[in-house]
Amino acid sequence: MIDCAPPAIAGGERTTDWPPMSHPPMYLLRLLEIDRHVTIKGIVLVTSLAGLGNATLIGIINKGAEQAASKQPFSAQLVLLYICAFAFYYIANRASLQRANSYLQERLGALRKRIVGKIRKAPLRTIETVGHGELFAAVAQETNHLSQNLLIFVSAIQSVFLLIFCLLYIATLSVPSFVVVTTFMAAGLWIFWRRRVALNILLAKVYGYEAAMLDSMQGFTEGFQEIRLNAKKNDSLFRNFTHIVDDLEKEVVGVGRDWVMLLQFANAMLYALVGVVIFVLPMFFEGHTDVIYKIVAASIFIIGPVTAITGATNFYAKAEIGLGHVYRLEELLDKAAQTGALEPEVSRFAGFSNIEFEDISFSYRDGSGQTLFATGPWSLPLKRGDITFFVGGNGSGKSTVMKLMCGLYLPDAGRIVVDGQEVTEESAQEYRELFSAIFPDFHLFDRLHGLSDVDPEKVNDLIKRMELEEKVIFDDGGFSTLELSTGQRKRLALIVGLLEDRDIYLFDEWAADQDAHFREIFYGEILPGLKKRGKTVLAVTHDDRYWSCCDHRMALDLGTMETANGAA
Repeated sequence: MIDCAPPAIAGGERTTDWPPMSHPPMYLLRLLEIDRHVTIKGIVLVTSLAGLGNATLIGIINKGAEQAASKQPFSAQLVLLYICAFAFYYIANRASLQRANSYLQERLGALRKRIVGKIRKAPLRTIETVGHGELFAAVAQETNHLSQNLLIFVSAIQSVFLLIFCLLYIATLSVPSFVVVTTFMAAGLWIFWRRRVALNILLAKVYGYEAAMLDSMQGFTEGFQEIRLNAKKNDSLFRNFTHIVDDLEKEVVGVGRDWVMLLQFANAMLYALVGVVIFVLPMFFEGHTDVIYKIVAASIFIIGPVTAITGATNFYAKAEIGLGHVYRLEELLDKAAQTGALEPEVSRFAGFSNIEFEDISFSYRDGSGQTLFATGPWSLPLKRGDITFFVGGNGSGKSTVMKLMCGLYLPDAGRIVVDGQEVTEESAQEYRELFSAIFPDFHLFDRLHGLSDVDPEKVNDLIKRMELEEKVIFDDGGFSTLELSTGQRKRLALIVGLLEDRDIYLFDEWAADQDAHFREIFYGEILPGLKKRGKTVLAVTHDDRYWSCCDHRMALDLGTMETANGAA
């Protein structure tokens, strides 16, 4: 099988540098978890019974044709036998499809849960490096494609059993015919598979172009305002998109042409097989003529299963490529996984008095290991109940420092000490549980996840305090709408943070999208109220008018940190 990572394409590169797999790429078999013997044996048994029923039907049909040809009297017994065999085949076939489909969907559901379970425990840097698009593609697009097409694969598996029983039926009629037909079929399928594997390389390339096209389209949707204001930028983006689509069209046409030729080869192989049975075998084997029509009938029955098997190879190839991305993502998440409980029952840091950040250093690196941006080393003491402001220009590292301070990033060097206890990878989640944060790229949930027994009256009082009562109401555990301006959404996020009642509140430029009235409320009421309750506040701000509201003010510049002049 091929390396299924799509090629880099101008204008739409996939950013994730997937690690090599540590096992042979049989992703679909890995999904099925063949080691689950009890379930697999049950499916194999039912599918075998369906194949046996199909072979029995062929035998009864041939027997009926033989009686009709010899003008024997009507046989009610044979008709009854045919009805029973058909009912047996129908029930077994339906049970086989249903059980196999249920099992495959269950395995797919388990894969989705496992991947999302690892995503939610992954370090933030890993999620940022992989990208939201790759995560969505792996969990949603790839698995949805599999889910919608699994019946094709199930039908192909069933066809394998039908083919086996058809061949066994031929063996009961004529051993030489069985040997010839089986050899012919095996050779034809081997040639088909070899050509199909070569076609997979082109299919993986098509996958890369499709990804590039989607990336390019994202520029139109996310940058729509910018391109509508700049015709040259608009035209340049469209030319790049057109170039990708033209390349994609050329590759798809080529794959389609080769696929048609491959299917034609499979069809020709089947008709050649019938020709061999009718015209060639009687020349070499005496007595073959007596059963030739039975063998021909069985060979015709073979056409259906073989067509299903060859047709499913296209789905199999796409499934291998898609699952390849999913399992590579999983290995990347496993490699970056952090230890420690995701939901610690009791935090060892609860009720802290002091936090010491000692010689903290951190850097962003590209795929080759080159440093893109670095911050530190810097040190900073925090006392419970203090308000600390962080100031600095764009690119000074304020947001990076915030993510380091709340534990979303683990430092490359240095340590965080809480009341004499060092924060380790194992205890990092307990440390993170101290924080409630609102970042510039915050996400607002429509429900209060993680909060139980919330008093709706209290929530609506906070909504009124934030002057959102004409926009939002809280009912049945959720907000009526999130369709708000950025400033209003930040106020709603602040309400959620206040309800969480954490020890430390982190605000990364929360006031940037507020008007003068709400800035006054934020600095004059919210922050003093938190301090009065013994909460620690870390806030990134550019509002020099309110610098007197803090206990400490730290200045950042190109990754360095120092106490600002005039700190309170």
